[in-house]
Amino acid sequence: MTTTIQVAEKTRQELFRIVSELERERGRRVSYDEAIMVLIEHGKLKDSARVHFRKLYGTLGPDPQAWSELSKLRRGEKVRLERIAKAPR
Repeated sequence: MTTTIQVAEKTRQELFRIVSELERERGRRVSYDEAIMVLIEHGKLKDSARVHFRKLYGTLGPDPQAWSELSKLRRGEKVRLERIAKAPR
């Protein structure tokens, strides 16, 4: 069943950008529905990783400096992955 949803113009533009990236990566046409499903799966994986990470909380302990360092490392990794994703192929 196909349905219509209302989204803000900014949201539509972002979704179009994601569809374009997926099409470039996969070398074929990608529907908005497929792009939304990819985003949903990505969110589920991210939540799963958070749950796993929280289970490791005891290994770091309540040390704020350790958490701060871990956050810095994660931000750096995110920047590096974004740079790789934007690199020409």
